[in-house]
Amino acid sequence: MFVGKVTIGDRTKIGPHCYIKDCEIGTDTEIFPSCVFDRAKVGSHCNVGPFARLRPEAELGDHVHIGNFVEVKKSRIGTGSKANHLTYIGDATVGSKVNIGAAR
Repeated sequence: MFVGKVTIGDRTKIGPHCYIKDCEIGTDTEIFPSCVFDRAKVGSHCNVGPFARLRPEAELGDHVHIGNFVEVKKSRIGTGSKANHLTYIGDATVGSKVNIGAAR
């Protein structure tokens, strides 16, 4: 479902059951099923989801991977960085080529 102003780049794929509100999504990006995006920017050549959530002011650079059950709020994720699963990133600036993982 698209709500508000949504801009989607060429060759971008969006899976089923996604909710996307007031977002910019770059080219050649893939959004897997059941993601929720609200006022976020996604660069080109990104992979997001499934079950990921981008909250207001989330900005993903190019070639970013946001995996399953990852939530990003009011943060900038640099080019080539990854958060593979089960992670919350809030009020942060993450540089380029950073790998963030869940730990116990």
